[in-house]
Amino acid sequence: MRGAGAERAARAAAVVLVAAAVLVLVTLVRKGPEGPPTPTEVRVLHYNLCGAAAACPWNSGGSGTGTSVERVVKESAAFAPDLITLNEICATQYRALLEQLEEAGRRMHGTYASSQDNVPNCGPTGEYGTAVLSRAAIEPAGPDYLPFTRTAGETYTNGGRTVAVRRGLLCAPTRFAGKPLHACTAHTNAKAPEQLREIRDRLVEGAVPRGTRVLLAGDLNLQPNEPALGFLYAHASGDGDRPTGRFLEGDETDRTWFSQGSTGGVVCTGSEPERCRNGEPTAGDRKIDYVFADTRHFSGGHSDARLFEESDHAMLTAVFSLAPDA
Repeated sequence: MRGAGAERAARAAAVVLVAAAVLVLVTLVRKGPEGPPTPTEVRVLHYNLCGAAAACPWNSGGSGTGTSVERVVKESAAFAPDLITLNEICATQYRALLEQLEEAGRRMHGTYASSQDNVPNCGPTGEYGTAVLSRAAIEPAGPDYLPFTRTAGETYTNGGRTVAVRRGLLCAPTRFAGKPLHACTAHTNAKAPEQLREIRDRLVEGAVPRGTRVLLAGDLNLQPNEPALGFLYAHASGDGDRPTGRFLEGDETDRTWFSQGSTGGVVCTGSEPERCRNGEPTAGDRKIDYVFADTRHFSGGHSDARLFEESDHAMLTAVFSLAPDA
């Protein structure tokens, strides 16, 4: 039989255990469950759909089986992009794509800009242009479309009606990992390289707030060694080149292309460079499609080009790492 002292000691120990359990429970409640880790990489998918061009008759403005729209949905399910940028897409295809992505459990927010409005395969309005999609919401201030002033007098004629082609830079103000992100795309004219200067001027620091991350992807119709690409690249193509851009490109660290490269690419063989203005071809043997990230907020990246039968351009997937202080 236990004495009174032993019983008092047992009761005291029990009180201590209960108090400790309560303290642990309160601490857990105050702390709450840990949130998901902050992502350190951003994933971008870029595609020139060839959505209504004669070169891709299986698209013909459609969005069903065997079209570029279906391809974007399928590859998005595998790659899980944070951003999708698209060129040569009908307005009708854009709306269908948003619906199909949501049905596939990959809901995204988007914005669209038409560069012309008399493409017969694009439905009653004939709208044909570019789009930017983001997993995060697009800011209430709305997207920003800058029609290029340097157009090279480009026109498109169909059904006896000729219209000016209104190429431009489409940007969607959105967010990534809790901070502002400017996601942009362009489809430029090879005969108007000054359009790349307009892109640079619109995306240079000062025009875009210092703390805003910038990503740019598009079919630029120029190859990496073209002087106009110096408006975007942050590093030189060779001796005498003075780039004025602020961007790194997804494929510029792929050494597979340093010594061979696509036609029009820079061959980098001397002094073991870390970067080369080159990369995997995206249209025939030429690299004319790009994914760029600004050098202030991104420290590196890699890209892959995959050609599918639905389009005459390769689909680019790129992953960029956030800089430590971004």
